[in-house]
Amino acid sequence: MYLSPEHNRQVAEKLFRHIRDNSTDMIEETYEYPLSVYSDPDVAIAEREKIFEHYPMMALHGSQLPESGSYVTVKLNRSEALVTRGKDGQVRAFLNMCRHRGATLVTQAEGKQGRFSCPYHGWTYTNEGELIGLTFKQTLGLSLPCRERNLIALPCEERHGFIWIVENPEGSIDVAAHLGPVMDGVLANYGLDRQYFYREAFFDFDQNWKIMVDGLTDGYHVQWVHGPTIRPYFYMNMMARVEGTGDHAVTTTPRRKIDEILGSEPGEHDLDPYVVYGNMIFPNVSIQLHPHHAEFWTMYQDVHNPGRSRVHLRFLTPKAPGDYDEKGQAILAKNWDIAEAAILNEDVPVGDSIQRSANMPNTGTMLLAHNEVINQQFHRSYDRVMAGPAVVPMKAHAARG
Repeated sequence: MYLSPEHNRQVAEKLFRHIRDNSTDMIEETYEYPLSVYSDPDVAIAEREKIFEHYPMMALHGSQLPESGSYVTVKLNRSEALVTRGKDGQVRAFLNMCRHRGATLVTQAEGKQGRFSCPYHGWTYTNEGELIGLTFKQTLGLSLPCRERNLIALPCEERHGFIWIVENPEGSIDVAAHLGPVMDGVLANYGLDRQYFYREAFFDFDQNWKIMVDGLTDGYHVQWVHGPTIRPYFYMNMMARVEGTGDHAVTTTPRRKIDEILGSEPGEHDLDPYVVYGNMIFPNVSIQLHPHHAEFWTMYQDVHNPGRSRVHLRFLTPKAPGDYDEKGQAILAKNWDIAEAAILNEDVPVGDSIQRSANMPNTGTMLLAHNEVINQQFHRSYDRVMAGPAVVPMKAHAARG
């Protein structure tokens, strides 16, 4: 069961009422925002400081580093990180560059090794980021140890099965505080730390990263945009949310299959087979929980163009990929194809059109209506953060080297 028994009962109560009344969760107010928020280069610059280099980025899944010596390279908003699991089992993150002349240290996407040697001049570092080897050191004017030339560490924490990274080396990280008690408890209950990385893909889209967030949190558009792929399986314009999640959100969208249990008492049945759980982890992550897999989306800026974005999709599965039989593999492949088709063929063209509008002058404000609860929540949180003071970096919990 993804939700706790109490949340399962509360959500079932809401959904059964919505189905009977043909209603949905709503918010009393509407909300307006300027369309230029998707195209203004000054806004994009401010986002880097106040959002992308301040908040923990849910960068990868812990199963991608299964044992000591494992490593993965991953792109953040403006940086590429080398993420390792040390002999002590701890996960660490570093800027993926040699401290000599800045060459990329590790060019492979993943692997297992205890040491990394720079392909340019052979400087060597441990899995924990310590510089331990210099070539022709008699001519360098350096001696070891040399802490100031260790790899640059990024604040990093493993929690709820995910590896979270703050892109600013001088920042700090506290994932539980970032999530708040309710969302932290929800993620703990999901048990995603017991799932496995299955597959990933990267996309570059002609739309701002926030348009992608909007699309992945919007249940209102399914009837018109997703007719061929998703519409037949779900109730339209209907969702219930878990309360008290702060800047984050948990929503449940009922499948038509839920009709099988409408006559039961709320909470009598586990909702997992009958709904999709949508999770918006502020500021830039969407996790969709399905019966056979979880979709894990992370949205980043294109740092050269506010009208573009880079999107990272991953699937997580309850069993290790190699443990599925032929039928199970076929189900996973079908689900991947549906997710990819829904985004690339249906969501992206609409999002690209919004970006074209955002690039025009004199577009005025956009409206988020009463039923667009999670989109309102995202934009309200985003506007509050962007209107706040400049972020003053704090000393990182994880020391360099």
